[in-house]
Amino acid sequence: MHTNIIHISPVDVSAPECNKVLSFRPFLEYIKSIHAKTNSHKKYFFAHVIEEFEKYPQLLKSANLDEMKNYEHLMELVYNSLSKMVEDEEVNFWALSIPMKPIIFYSTNAFYNLLSGISGIDSLGKVTSSVGSVQIEGNPAEFVYAVVMEKYYGIPSFFSKKIVHAVEDTKTGLTRYYEASLDTKFIDIIPEGQLPELKFDMLQSGNFDREEKLQWMKEVLPLNLFRFEGFGITTVKDVSVKYAVDNIKEFLLKLKLDSNDNYFSEVIHWLKIIVESNDIEFGLLPALYVNQKLVFNEGLYTNSVLINAAKNNGMEEINYLELIDEYFRKPKLIFFSEITQEEKVKHSYLKFLAADGIFSYSLIPLYFGNSLVGVLETYSRKKVTLDEALLAKLEPVTALLSQLLKNGIHEFHDGIEKVIKNKFTSVQPSVQWKFNEAAWHFIRDKQIEGRSTEIEDIYFDDVYPLYGAIDIRNSTLERNAALNRDMQVQLTALITMLEKLKRDSGFALLDEKIFLAKKWLKEIASPESFNQQILLNDFLENNIMPFLADFKKGNATAEAPINEYLTVINDLTGAAFENRRVLEKSMNKVVSAVNNYLDKMQEDIQLTYPGYFEKFRTDGVEYDIYIGQSIAPEKPFSDIYLKNLRLLQLNSMATIAKFTASMIAGLPVNVQTTQLIFIHSQSIGIKFRKDEKRFDVEGSYNIRYHVVKKRIDKVLIKGTDERLTQPDKIALVYINQQDAGEYISYIEYLQGEGVLCNDLEELELEELQGVSGLKALRVGVVKDEKTLGDKVSDAKEPEKATL
Repeated sequence: MHTNIIHISPVDVSAPECNKVLSFRPFLEYIKSIHAKTNSHKKYFFAHVIEEFEKYPQLLKSANLDEMKNYEHLMELVYNSLSKMVEDEEVNFWALSIPMKPIIFYSTNAFYNLLSGISGIDSLGKVTSSVGSVQIEGNPAEFVYAVVMEKYYGIPSFFSKKIVHAVEDTKTGLTRYYEASLDTKFIDIIPEGQLPELKFDMLQSGNFDREEKLQWMKEVLPLNLFRFEGFGITTVKDVSVKYAVDNIKEFLLKLKLDSNDNYFSEVIHWLKIIVESNDIEFGLLPALYVNQKLVFNEGLYTNSVLINAAKNNGMEEINYLELIDEYFRKPKLIFFSEITQEEKVKHSYLKFLAADGIFSYSLIPLYFGNSLVGVLETYSRKKVTLDEALLAKLEPVTALLSQLLKNGIHEFHDGIEKVIKNKFTSVQPSVQWKFNEAAWHFIRDKQIEGRSTEIEDIYFDDVYPLYGAIDIRNSTLERNAALNRDMQVQLTALITMLEKLKRDSGFALLDEKIFLAKKWLKEIASPESFNQQILLNDFLENNIMPFLADFKKGNATAEAPINEYLTVINDLTGAAFENRRVLEKSMNKVVSAVNNYLDKMQEDIQLTYPGYFEKFRTDGVEYDIYIGQSIAPEKPFSDIYLKNLRLLQLNSMATIAKFTASMIAGLPVNVQTTQLIFIHSQSIGIKFRKDEKRFDVEGSYNIRYHVVKKRIDKVLIKGTDERLTQPDKIALVYINQQDAGEYISYIEYLQGEGVLCNDLEELELEELQGVSGLKALRVGVVKDEKTLGDKVSDAKEPEKATL
């Protein structure tokens, strides 16, 4: 036991303004009352305690703190009176303190050593540093008021008396959590002067938060109205496990999957605290299946030591997934306190773990209900005690870990559903509410009212359409040219092979095949006039291929030259498909970049006013945007949102034109894009087509909008053979001159910003089938000359459109 005076805090943080008197009078009165009631053998001990304390009447009034070390035998009697006979003071955190003041004057070895280990205690008994301990729960002032309310007024307190300190364990480097409790049984509260009349029911009404209640108490009932007389008994309890479990529960409530962070790192921190070792590591492996096949998710599997060890030692993903899948299908507790050579021979995966520096390893299957949701890995790179006793410490959190893995699996599948919804269906978040209503009405009518009916139509009226198209310039001509060049390669290879077969075999029919092949080669030499591709394909597939198959059967020497020809015409690697492959590769790179940009643009659109956005893949990309009050009935619609979206669309087209131009130098084939906007000022209605699973325009007048936008992609300027759409330019087709005026103002603004060129053209267009009176604006896009020579791999993705 220690009689050292310890000043836990340099200032009195609880109630510095009130009078605090150290006295043993309340304790002695309590012992006397117990002595009078008991007839057991303890009566003699209590009599001895009373006799000893009455020898020192000065201690029953106002005791001198500095002289308390002279009464160690009395304080030992206090400890023996209040603690169990078998209590071990080496492990019992117990101390006597000044009433309502952070000053200790008598403590067990365990308590003194705890404080010494946290911060150190100087020769004056003052804690030398507060670095090692941080109060994380509780308010000392609230604690004092709680005692006043309970002991003096006899009413339950609405303040918490719980105080928790976080303490760094110098041995493990982990944080331990200790709950400090003050027993106020031997503290009397004595008023000093007239006390005000209080109406506590006002505070118990629930209209005030904790801070407001404390401030009210300080104003109407200052603590200097009381004198606290006696001593307090301070005990400390290690609540690290409880605190860790509570924090894991809190983590589960706030958890949101973020692939950029380690999903389970915070939980693993708390697990280390529970097992009281920083040398024990943990990994969590959820059972993620897609179509009954185990899959690997980088964000959720990143802390698995088994997967990391397998990857570090060159194991392919398919192989370690098979290994884990085999375990998931027959899960059981696996425990290796030490990975020995014998165990490595039995279990191949232990070789990877040992090679990665793992000394001990265990797998604990986790279940949610009766279903396996994953596994907890426990391992160490050091020779530490990893045994059943340590694993038993994890028992309080296994259910929480199962819930955590279940949540991760749910979020994983929710992510897949979100991708499917965004990429493969027409149900977007902006219109999801309408589908929810329709589904609810269908269920209500069918189940609640007992009626069987068709599900209601999904319709949005009075919405404003914005159409845009980014097309690959002359894509059909480029494909035909690439096909022609490949056909020349194929026919040349065919003639070479047939002539070799003729020389080796003298087979007469080969002369006829050579003649036909040379004839076709001569005809395709003029691609602009060649229009017999179907006949050529028929010759190659239905004439040449069957002949070669039959000829090879009876001529062993024919196999090598025929196989060489077949290699040339392999569609994945052969030279006869090279021109088409590089063209498609170039086109796909450009279209992919445009798609990525439009995805970002769609996100930006939803930030200002929810709208429906739908893309269509052609040789390039077409898209429709619909915006209006019926899509977002909870948010008032104004034409400022429509105008903002039109400016955004125009600016985005300029960005796309600039970016695709910057890609040209790095593409295998020169691929250029054209940019087209159709301006339609009138609102229309759109309806979800259940059979086609997409939205389309509704009504005869609205269908005209659909017809026009589909026919203007190749429209010519009136009286010329010039296409309206040109590379490095934006074309805007309109019908009403008023629409043109609005867009001209946007164009002038972007010209001032250096985005568009000062070359605006106002054009009349040729008549189309069923469509006349079309006009257009056309303006060039300012290109960044520096980026035009960049390789596509170095070109930056287009920035998000600015709203």
